[in-house]
Amino acid sequence: GGCSVPKDWNGNKQLGRWVSKQRSHYRSLQQGKESSMTEERIAKLESIGFEWSLASSRDWDRRFNELKQYKADYGGCSVPKEWSGNKQLGRWV
Repeated sequence: GGCSVPKDWNGNKQLGRWVSKQRSHYRSLQQGKESSMTEERIAKLESIGFEWSLASSRDWDRRFNELKQYKADYGGCSVPKEWSGNKQLGRWV
């Protein structure tokens, strides 16, 4: 398996928050902003399969297909953020 730990992982919330911070530091570095992330840390994390983004292409394709179905059912793509029918879709849109 990989290192796709979500921020709110119930198995270890501290680890989830730490992983989220690493992703945030990495994004800051990529944007040229001040960051505590270093090339050495990036290499260490990548050596164990760390995933910088949880939005894999498979997930993206799934959400896109769900959005197409939502549009077919409701006539538009304005999915409410906390839509009870699919909260993940609402957050993705």
